[in-house]
Amino acid sequence: MRRWILILAGLALALGWTSTARAASHLWRFHEVFSSADGTIQFIEMQECCGATAEHELNAKWILAVGTDTMFTFRKSLTGNTANKYLLLATQGFADLPGAPAPDFIIPEGFLPLDGETLEYWMYSDATWSYTAGQIPVDGVTSLNVDGTTGVNSPTNYAGVSSSVVAVEPATWGMLKIRMW
Repeated sequence: MRRWILILAGLALALGWTSTARAASHLWRFHEVFSSADGTIQFIEMQECCGATAEHELNAKWILAVGTDTMFTFRKSLTGNTANKYLLLATQGFADLPGAPAPDFIIPEGFLPLDGETLEYWMYSDATWSYTAGQIPVDGVTSLNVDGTTGVNSPTNYAGVSSSVVAVEPATWGMLKIRMW
C-alpha cells in the first residue's frame, strides 16, 4: 500500500497536481483614500488582505475609476514577501509633501473624483470600492477608510513607512485696505 501511495504522490508531482504557491496579485484590496479640496494631493492605499506571500505580479494590472473612465496601469511588479503589506499610490503633489511616505506608484492629479466613484482593481469583482459624493473629506487631514469611517490619514507604503500628512493651503492675507473718512 505504501508503495502505491508513493507512486501516486510522484505522479501527482510530475503532472503538477500539487497546490504550490504561485505569484499572483488578486488579494490586494482598497483600504484608505485621501484628497485635498482641489485634487492635487491624493492617495489610494491598498493592502494585501489575506497573508499571501507572493502577491507581487502587478505589472500591466490596473485601477479604474469607473465613472470617469480613468485608468492607472501598474508599470512594474513588486518583490519580496507581500503578506499583509500596504501599497501606496499617490499624486506627485502628495509625494512632494514634507514627511510624506514615498509613494510606490504615482497617479495623476484628480484621479479620485470627489463627487462619488467606483474604483475597480483589475478584473477582481471583490476588489472594488464605491464611495458617494461628499464621503471623501477634503479638510487636508482626514481620510476615508474602506469601512466608511473617517479619521486622520495614515498612508503606508510597501516598505512599511507610514505617517500622517497635512494638505491645507496656508491662509493668505490680501492687502488690508483702510479707508479714512
